[in-house]
Amino acid sequence: MISKSAILASVLCMLAYLSFPTDSSAMAGENRSRQGFYFVLQAGVSVPGDFESTRTNTDSVPTNCDQWLPGETLNDGTRVPLPLSECSTRTFLASPNQFDLGSGVMAGVQIGYALRALRVEGEYFRRGQSGALLPLVIPGDEKQAEFVERSEKISDFRSDHLFANLYYDFNGMLSPDALPYLGVGIGMARQQFFYSAVSVRTNDRDRMRQLGRNSHAAGLASLADATLSDRILTFQFLAGVDYAMGEWFSADLKLRYGRTGEFLDGENTWRLLRGHESTVGPTSETGSDMPVLYEIKGSPAQFWGISLGLRYQIGG
Repeated sequence: MISKSAILASVLCMLAYLSFPTDSSAMAGENRSRQGFYFVLQAGVSVPGDFESTRTNTDSVPTNCDQWLPGETLNDGTRVPLPLSECSTRTFLASPNQFDLGSGVMAGVQIGYALRALRVEGEYFRRGQSGALLPLVIPGDEKQAEFVERSEKISDFRSDHLFANLYYDFNGMLSPDALPYLGVGIGMARQQFFYSAVSVRTNDRDRMRQLGRNSHAAGLASLADATLSDRILTFQFLAGVDYAMGEWFSADLKLRYGRTGEFLDGENTWRLLRGHESTVGPTSETGSDMPVLYEIKGSPAQFWGISLGLRYQIGG
């Protein structure tokens, strides 16, 4: 994965190179108008910060209240499954996990208007990250000993961004052909990723009884998989240099730092819950109309990006 320090080093080297003028490029910079409308195509690399995802099981019931499981008497004499009157749905412990999504590609377009030192711009770009698989451990969860495998996976992560940007161009600071700039942007991002989770209980029925669980749940798996999405407020800071290649064209090297708000997807049903449908029971009398749900919340996240664009000056 490309580190943020490697990106910064690359940008500094490129800035140093682009700021050194040549006779031909200086002439191009002097002849080119930097005012009016312009259009940019860009592509580059995106490096996200860690993405913390928290799953909360809502409207759920514990193993001993699962009306799908055959009945039995536990070691302490308790008869399970417990009657529904003793099994009100509840929200279980939240389970946070921190994912390293991995570096990916980004590409987009910009259209803007330059007036002397100021520029206003509309920008769209998409960035995609690879995703990650992590074991799931919930500190303080007494049910942890019931499982032999618990994991979560985020994959096919992508984020579509729409920004309004404002730039300040430092005319004449480096050379006639190299125009450094700073900018800030605010907008919306639509984050989307594929979420999956696996929870497999121990196959040892005696161990389940020792834990005070219905032993018929031994070896059963709970599986989740869904494509989740949310629209999030986001902002970014930008820095770069625009390098003249002729009267109307220039190369635009850009570094950005962005931060998105909190991700929250709606409630979802399990694809498989303890080997059966994601409800409390199989019939209306036992809870078939009571779905067992989970929701995913993502903490505010940051990302870095470096891109190279081709800018066309429409008029001036």
